[in-house]
Amino acid sequence: MGYKMVFSDMDGTLLWKGVRVSVENSAAIRKAVDKGVDFVICTGRGVFGVEEHLKELDLIGKKGYVICQNGAAVYDLRDMRLVLKESFSPSLLKPVADYGRKLGLELFYYDDRNFMAEQMTGVVKSYCKVMRTTPRIVKDPTEYEGEFTKCLFSGPREALEQVKAYAEELLGDQVNLFYSAETYLEFVKKSVSKGNALEATAKEAGVDLKDTIAIGDSDNDLSMIRKAGLGVAMKNGEAHVKAAADYITERDCEENGVAEVIEKFIF
Repeated sequence: MGYKMVFSDMDGTLLWKGVRVSVENSAAIRKAVDKGVDFVICTGRGVFGVEEHLKELDLIGKKGYVICQNGAAVYDLRDMRLVLKESFSPSLLKPVADYGRKLGLELFYYDDRNFMAEQMTGVVKSYCKVMRTTPRIVKDPTEYEGEFTKCLFSGPREALEQVKAYAEELLGDQVNLFYSAETYLEFVKKSVSKGNALEATAKEAGVDLKDTIAIGDSDNDLSMIRKAGLGVAMKNGEAHVKAAADYITERDCEENGVAEVIEKFIF
């Protein structure tokens, strides 16, 4: 089968030690792109945490897309213009934010290129260093004049499970919640998922879903792994993610698992 689009998660999938694209992964991606295959980064990160890696791969300025914030924001690589945005009102989030704050969780808010935190902490400083962004301090979601594309709750898994259950009971028909890491819970609009963004992006590119590959490792990657023609889980992926995949890599993210997939299924 001739796969035409590869959708790849970043953290735990594409990046080596969470900081850069390895030489082997980069070479395989460039080889696939030269063959005419679209390579689409599909991440929970804001676009500010992706652009450095798009430059590494020489993708900016070329025809294609990058999917950010778990599908809530999609950008055209030719000019990095926002072409899709799915957002929700801060008032919708407020009761859940209040509950999460009482549990001691840290809350981060996103809207396009805007990154917001409720206070400047060590976690925020470390996050901003990796993502190459500067936070705006917003002590309550309703202080923001726009809408959010994503809210991220950070803290112990037990507390995250409590806020997830609370939010699903209160707003279950309006929002999606999923884990992007052991200590990260993501809150987005109901229609938002990596899988839905994959489908919309493939349609825009004129590519049939059967000709797509999706690669990921975490809970927030499940929807695109299930949606793609070939769903791939990394060797280091979570057990339920691997159970849903069509293929599990023999190499993990530190051993160039993305390159393995490209070499095996594209070439």
